[in-house]
Amino acid sequence: MSGSQDLNTRLKQAVRSVEPPPFLEARILNHIRAQGAAPRKKWALLIPVAAAAIAVASLGISYELGHLRMTATSQESYIASVSTRVATLMRVGLGDHIHCSVFRKFPQNPPAAAEFVKTLGPKYAGLAPLVQDHVPGTYRLMMAHQCGYNGRRFVHLSLLGDDHLLSLVIARKAPGESFETEGLLPALVQSGIPIYQSGVQRFAINAFENGDHLVYFISDLPAQQNAEILQAMAPVVKQYLETL
Repeated sequence: MSGSQDLNTRLKQAVRSVEPPPFLEARILNHIRAQGAAPRKKWALLIPVAAAAIAVASLGISYELGHLRMTATSQESYIASVSTRVATLMRVGLGDHIHCSVFRKFPQNPPAAAEFVKTLGPKYAGLAPLVQDHVPGTYRLMMAHQCGYNGRRFVHLSLLGDDHLLSLVIARKAPGESFETEGLLPALVQSGIPIYQSGVQRFAINAFENGDHLVYFISDLPAQQNAEILQAMAPVVKQYLETL
């Protein structure tokens, strides 16, 4: 799949995930009720009108999301609007996922493993095979590097497959940062690791902390599937980070 085809696929998914505005349905229903005495034929004419209205709304959403990919200002506005709907510490990983993966044009073919060793650096290079081994076989590692966003440094690995985008995002904790001190309750505990859960729009977020690190797994998968992948991955990632 080419980079542009992949972007188009994810854009279509985003559009499908957005329901038509609630007021649209209400207006159509009110209009039908107001025409209670009208012939059935006239009622039938309202069906394509409703379909056209929904199509126009979807096109508007498509244009908006497409525009977001073209301007840095719009991208940052989108990230800010989405981030306000999750807990403060969840925003750390979500912002980098959207900024670095969602708005990225990936190459048609994944880079060679040697490239990941170079972009991750020797300290984190061992994460690449660990992550690849703990996702479904249809997913390919497309990016693995160290990056910066909003004044923080991240280790970020992204995978594509089955028309879905997955990210493992790791950040060093700032002083005093902790899911527990922020008042979040774990959604589950895996191998003694409390795992926290959140989500907004099409993004499912699961996270845990370990020593000096905050670890996020974020995708556009169903929430349960996203959680299951991190449950399988968390023990080995935790063990790896403890060796640093």
